[in-house]
Amino acid sequence: MKHVKRAAEVVVDRVDADCLLRHCEVPKAHAGSITAIVSTPQGIYSASQDNTLKRWKPAPGPGGRYSLTPELEVNLEESCFSLLHQDTWIFCGLWNGNIRAFSQDGTDITLQGHTKAVRAMLIHEGILITGGQDETIRLWSFDAASKRFNPTHTIKDGLPGEVRKLKVMGGALVIGGSNGVAMCNLQTLTVAKILPPIKFVADFLEYEGHLIVAYNDGSMRVFDAEGNLKKENQPTAAGQILSMGGLESGPRVVCTHNHGKMSIVDLPSFEPRLHWQAFEGGRVESVMCAGHDGLFMVGHQHGNLQLWQRAAPAGGGMMPPQLM
Repeated sequence: MKHVKRAAEVVVDRVDADCLLRHCEVPKAHAGSITAIVSTPQGIYSASQDNTLKRWKPAPGPGGRYSLTPELEVNLEESCFSLLHQDTWIFCGLWNGNIRAFSQDGTDITLQGHTKAVRAMLIHEGILITGGQDETIRLWSFDAASKRFNPTHTIKDGLPGEVRKLKVMGGALVIGGSNGVAMCNLQTLTVAKILPPIKFVADFLEYEGHLIVAYNDGSMRVFDAEGNLKKENQPTAAGQILSMGGLESGPRVVCTHNHGKMSIVDLPSFEPRLHWQAFEGGRVESVMCAGHDGLFMVGHQHGNLQLWQRAAPAGGGMMPPQLM
């Protein structure tokens, strides 16, 4: 069979059909794939497979477009695959299963328990909940006196393979794994329900009491808090979904894909709207929506970082970014 080469699409820095504009791109912001991005009052943090955590500040540039200036770099000794910001803490889920935790008061601790990459983290009612490729979920409580997170429970039974995503909905911990979605009762810490289909989960997004689940094949489903299916989208024209974020402007779902592509899904209709070429090939690994002014950042497989904005005010110009 003759090999047919994929036709290259033109990389764009604006998508007028949905009022999207790229403020800037930082080439080689990291030396490896940018796997996670979070926004904090101190700055924007990005984590990478190059074993570093970096903090960025926006700065005004020519033409009303903003640039990103690096101001801090931390060595993590391992590749980082997840980030969580909560109050004064930044948590970094590492390849070897450790979790590196930094506090603004200078505390720097390592949580040990997982044996493979930590892919998902959240805090619920003061308890840190983490999930890893070792097919376990671990719960940790914070001891203020010693400034340590102590392990309290481990969940192993009934999980949907490798744990990739976590979200609390009502009284349930919803788990996205390599073999679908499970709902775990937070009181008994037992898996009570499996939500079909049984396929690889790429990302979660909560919207108005519902959970949007993106699957690795590019399809999406919406479930209510009880796990009932409300809507389903077939695989997107942009292909495999890698990550997604909720954009308040619209509102929209921003999805990242292979081959340098990104796409937009309208809310609340849940209808795919358009896709565009953000990078010249490669995996667009991560997206972070700032939650205001239509701003979002994306991280690429080759370490490039981009800042985008959706929506123009009545005057027609782009709104100045206020990322923190």
